[in-house]
Amino acid sequence: MKLILKEYLSSLKERDELDAILPDLLSTLGLSVFSKPGKGTRQYGVDVAAYGSLNGGDETVYLFSIKAGDITRNSWNGDAHQALRPSLDEIIDTYIPNRIPNQYKNKPIAICLCFGGYIQEQVRDMVEGYINRNSAKGLSFEEWNGDKLAKLILQSFLREELLPKKQQSLLRKSLALIDEPDISFKHYANLISILADTDKKTAKQKLMILRQLNICLWILYSWSRDASNLESAYLSAERTLLYSWDISSKYLDKKYKQAKEIIITFHSIQSLYRQICNDFVRKILPHASKLHGLSSAVQGSDKVDINFKMFDLLGRISLNGIWSYWYLSISAEVEQKAILRKDVQLHFRLLKEMIVNNPILYCPYKDNQVVDVSLASWLLFIDPQYHDDVHNWLLNLIRSAGFSYKTDGKYPIIGNDYYKHLNHPPKKSTKEYKEDATSASVLYPTIAALSAVAQFEDIYTEIQAFKKECLDHCTFQFWYPDETSEERFYTNVDIHGAALTNIPIEKSSTEFLSEIIRECDETTHFDELSPIKFGIFPLILVACRHYRLPMPVHFIKMLKRSC
Repeated sequence: MKLILKEYLSSLKERDELDAILPDLLSTLGLSVFSKPGKGTRQYGVDVAAYGSLNGGDETVYLFSIKAGDITRNSWNGDAHQALRPSLDEIIDTYIPNRIPNQYKNKPIAICLCFGGYIQEQVRDMVEGYINRNSAKGLSFEEWNGDKLAKLILQSFLREELLPKKQQSLLRKSLALIDEPDISFKHYANLISILADTDKKTAKQKLMILRQLNICLWILYSWSRDASNLESAYLSAERTLLYSWDISSKYLDKKYKQAKEIIITFHSIQSLYRQICNDFVRKILPHASKLHGLSSAVQGSDKVDINFKMFDLLGRISLNGIWSYWYLSISAEVEQKAILRKDVQLHFRLLKEMIVNNPILYCPYKDNQVVDVSLASWLLFIDPQYHDDVHNWLLNLIRSAGFSYKTDGKYPIIGNDYYKHLNHPPKKSTKEYKEDATSASVLYPTIAALSAVAQFEDIYTEIQAFKKECLDHCTFQFWYPDETSEERFYTNVDIHGAALTNIPIEKSSTEFLSEIIRECDETTHFDELSPIKFGIFPLILVACRHYRLPMPVHFIKMLKRSC
């Protein structure tokens, strides 16, 4: 494990990576962190500052100057951005005389050179010479290199009492199989479910669990990034975010210290999830504008593989755009809002290019691809400029499904059995087979609802006619959260939610929409979900995408107010 940690630490960047891990580590070691990394503020060489006693020593003020990787001649005192020696000079000349809190003024000070790698031999003498010249009574220097950080992480987060050998083995297996992402994720998901078992745990123990989840995800992400394969990291980030919310949400309205630290750690996991998703999108971006650029890259053994992956990709890109839209809606900083507004527009264009350049996205094979269709439509409906694009896509999607059904092509069917989809439709398709394979649908009524909201009457009429002509046996339905959803939504430990059937698709689009929205108004279970109560609605959509649950109709109700 120590070798794994050292490899992980050496790969971390300084900003938002190594400096994101260190405060949690120091808190776990018993130090009180009084200064954390900030953006837009002058730090005078200090990235993290803490006070306390380590290993029974004197109570000391620890000032950390953090750098990435090894300390080379360039990163010590060269042309590198924010070289280490000038940062140490700033600490001695400015931070110590002017910035240390009054209650710590007369305490011993340790300036900590913190980096994920090692000091290279050609620089060692210069570093030690600097330390010898500037050491004084009450002022010392410490080297916190990758080896020391790995040892401290093992002792604090991953020691055997907290992370037994079985869990450590699961983490190692997940890292070893990054190039087999489905298997890697299976091991990591098992690790999460064991770690996040918080039954009869105290707030202090839950805080430690969250910090362990955070550090384990960082390790997986850094290894995945080095291997240029983010698939396992992406799926693991979703699962970690949802389990972390399940633990943290109970403490959002609490004011005591440990509750606040729990929420801070959740936000750290949320930030890491966001970073992984953004990295994933950057991998996709250069290929979206090319005809068949993404679908040809799937290299599946059958077109079913390509179809499944492309709709999955559509859902991921859409969800990341929805997160950007949410961050934009809560941001108060003018500069940050401008960056986020550009990011939302980028996702609009990316979705449009994906759909236009990959025609397989006009042909859903699974009914539960409604999840991805809903996410993409919801995001694009935000900007009226893209309403025509959504219209063209949904109209072609319905026509493709209808044509395939009538000609025994690859029409959407229920179920997730891969081999069933691979052999669909059989060479001798019977009426009984078709009726069984399409006995229920969330896809068609959801597209009908989206069309009704946007007043796409031609699409709504097409669905009405298709239902009457070919799908009279099919039960159109919607999914609504129920009283058990809050307890089960984020971990998917059991079935939850309720289905609304007997959808009145034969009525006008206005009456149809009124009926399904009235059902939203008559139940409070959606409004009682913790992400809705605390204003983080994209978490609901992460759970829907990750566990393949239909988007609640309440999100279509939200669109009604904006369309």
